[in-house]
Amino acid sequence: MMHRNNNLLCCPRNGIVSIFGLNLSFSSSTTFSPTPASYNNYDDDDEDLVRSCDNLNVLKRIHSSLLTSGLITYNNPHLAGQVISNYSKLGDLIAARSVFNATAGPNSFLWNTMIRAYANNHHPTQTLQLYLLMRRNCVGPNNYTFPFVLKACGSRSVAEGRSVHSDVIRTGFDSHVFVQAALVDMYAKCGQTDDARWVFDGLPVRDLVCWTAMITAYEQSDRPEEALMLFHAMQAKEKFVADSVALVSVASAVAQLGDARMARSVHAYATRNNFVQDVFVDNSIVAMYAKSGNLEEAKLVFDQIKEKDGISWNSMLSGYVQNGRASEALSLFEKMLVCAGARARSNPVTALIMVSACAYLGSPHLAKELHHFVINSRVAIDTTLWNAILDMYAKCGNLDTAIQMFRSRLPIERNGSSWNVMISGYGMHGGGKEAFQLYEEMVEQGFDPNHITFTSLLSACSHSGLIEEGRKCFYDMKKHSVVPEVKHYACMVDMLGRAGYLDEALGLINKMPSEPNDGVWGALLLACRIHGNTELGELAAKNLFQLEPEHTGYYVLMSNIYAASSQWQEVRKLRQDMKSKRLKKPAAFSVIEVGKEVHGFHTADHTHPHFTQVYVKVETIVAEIKMAGYIPDGTCVLHDVEEEDKDHSLKTHSEKLAVAFGIMKIDPGLPIQVTMNLRICNDCHSAFKFISNIYQRKVIVRDANRFHHFQEDRNGSLVSGKDDHQTSKDLFSWKCCYNLPGKDAKDSTGMIHYNAMS
Repeated sequence: MMHRNNNLLCCPRNGIVSIFGLNLSFSSSTTFSPTPASYNNYDDDDEDLVRSCDNLNVLKRIHSSLLTSGLITYNNPHLAGQVISNYSKLGDLIAARSVFNATAGPNSFLWNTMIRAYANNHHPTQTLQLYLLMRRNCVGPNNYTFPFVLKACGSRSVAEGRSVHSDVIRTGFDSHVFVQAALVDMYAKCGQTDDARWVFDGLPVRDLVCWTAMITAYEQSDRPEEALMLFHAMQAKEKFVADSVALVSVASAVAQLGDARMARSVHAYATRNNFVQDVFVDNSIVAMYAKSGNLEEAKLVFDQIKEKDGISWNSMLSGYVQNGRASEALSLFEKMLVCAGARARSNPVTALIMVSACAYLGSPHLAKELHHFVINSRVAIDTTLWNAILDMYAKCGNLDTAIQMFRSRLPIERNGSSWNVMISGYGMHGGGKEAFQLYEEMVEQGFDPNHITFTSLLSACSHSGLIEEGRKCFYDMKKHSVVPEVKHYACMVDMLGRAGYLDEALGLINKMPSEPNDGVWGALLLACRIHGNTELGELAAKNLFQLEPEHTGYYVLMSNIYAASSQWQEVRKLRQDMKSKRLKKPAAFSVIEVGKEVHGFHTADHTHPHFTQVYVKVETIVAEIKMAGYIPDGTCVLHDVEEEDKDHSLKTHSEKLAVAFGIMKIDPGLPIQVTMNLRICNDCHSAFKFISNIYQRKVIVRDANRFHHFQEDRNGSLVSGKDDHQTSKDLFSWKCCYNLPGKDAKDSTGMIHYNAMS
């Protein structure tokens, strides 16, 4: 047989070559046909050639020639098996099954090959059907059969897995190491981690594969502490050094815990054992550091990965978004487009991360650009990504587009999350009635509401003051077999408390089946701030200081309650307590888009390049709205100062500066949209009603938890968001919507820019 290149596509364009003992003639069209020759038996080199073939059309031509020659029969199971494997690898399972049907006999080799082909291509039903057919044909399964059959069971049901487990025991393969590991993995994937541990504990001998399977089982079932305990036991008892699979699971377990110290320990272990530059391990370390809040270390590891894959980029992008640094995610995304090219553009996971980043930033301009980018890049938009785009538009202030997208889809194209996103969207924009109507429509169309539905719905009712509707929703949960969780009680306490039903809210807390958390007590504390109930506020604050002693927002909120009732001595005590604990209230910061530029303002800001003109405009605006009936609300100034100083302090609130700048720079026909990192104060809420009326401008303010719309309707009546809602814990700690850039993120004018994506 003449020497040949293993890649058939590299053969000469015209001529005759001998393959599997055949003389195959081919022309420039690469059409193969057998020429008269002696049909010798194939040799090992011929099987290697089939194995190396990586083109489906070429494989089909070789297969055709082999059929003509009569070389593929049940007498040559290894050659037939190699053809089946190659068809499977190239994604043509129909052709693979046709080879199997023509050649399968009593030997288990071809049965195992076809079972493996189905299992590795994520066809669990066909895998189990073929296994049953194998048993009916009295072909005995072996240690090569069960791992793939059990893999299929892990994607279907534990009942089928238990049945196969019985077969494993009956046939005597329960002591084989790979079968044991597959049993552990199957039970884990079926959510039966304790059964997996029972199998693991019963193993007389455990190798690294079994230990890794059990560690991974704990990690994937969100039991990270047990995963790490088992990892330490593996090292102490067996003296095993983890392989890359085990290390990835360990890194993921540490990421779930968010333990920065453990993260550094795992990284050091990987370095000592030469796992650096294994891209799978590196990716897991990047994700681990990011979820532990150590983005600097994550970026160092990321930068050292020589051959970054899609998971590398996505891990770093996701880390930025999860840690409130969405602007840096955008910058890295632009770099990714340059480095990764077309692969990055068509990656739906990347698109999902960036849509989440845009939703966090709340930029209407960026939302449109990103949506156009996704469409133009021909990213496969599945329901998950589509729902995320709906959520992005709602969180960027463009609820109308989200509604239009939602209504443009057929009901069968939506899922429960689609309805939840829209209910939440209506709620955050103050549309409680619309949210409740959508909930009723959701139930009518046969979708089952879940715990997320009721969280969004109760929050929407709270935003809009729909007390009776909120009560109905809370009691509807039992009807839909949804057990109220702590977050639902927090929403109810918030709703009742904001409406002034403080005693009922406290009664509900006392009746909770589980201990109230900081979200519940925080909702009550906020209600006490609104209604000036110092006594109940002190009760809530006492519990909060025990549950979250380092949370600045609760100290500030209680201080505000004391300040509103002029208890300045108590205010000073709390502030001294904060100082001794080194707790600082985040500075207020508001941003506004003007074209593609994003301008930021701190309270009493003197750093913006146009601050002089802005202050002049604020003075003019305040004078005009006072003439229309605006009265400054001095209770929003939480310091013991003179009235004149209070008025001056109110004028320099960051959101007022941003709105004044918007009136100066944004065309009259366009809305003014401001995003801020804290809750809007009552004085600014009142002032914006007058500003919208006098200047005939639509003003939209997104604060830490919801949107406030200020606009006249067609009858001349002012439409504005109701009193704002806060779910307390995020009240003062919510990160700035536009994470504050470093000096290198600004140009010489101090403005922040978006680079337009092509």
